[in-house]
Amino acid sequence: MRLETRRERAARLKRQRRSALAGMAIAVVVVIALGVVLWKGKAGLAEKNKDYQNQITELQSQIDDENDRSKELSEYEKYVKTKKFVEEIAKNKFGLIYPDELVFKPNNK
Repeated sequence: MRLETRRERAARLKRQRRSALAGMAIAVVVVIALGVVLWKGKAGLAEKNKDYQNQITELQSQIDDENDRSKELSEYEKYVKTKKFVEEIAKNKFGLIYPDELVFKPNNK
């Protein structure tokens, strides 16, 4: 086994320090790069979240409108089943009247 000289030992320690510093520098660069990537990703997700919230609001508005329309159609369905509706359709579309009903027509001259 051969012993190293002072000069060889100093050179080896110098190489080890350089290697350690290079490793630390690479680690710092990697950590900074990951931080930037995560920050940009977070910004993108925040923007998507805002878009999704707007979309949720719009869809909720549409749901409310459709629920109102459904109520109106339900009320109209009840009205269609009444005698009053049948009378209106018979008078307006078919010109029918009750046998004892009098109709006055304007005199056009």
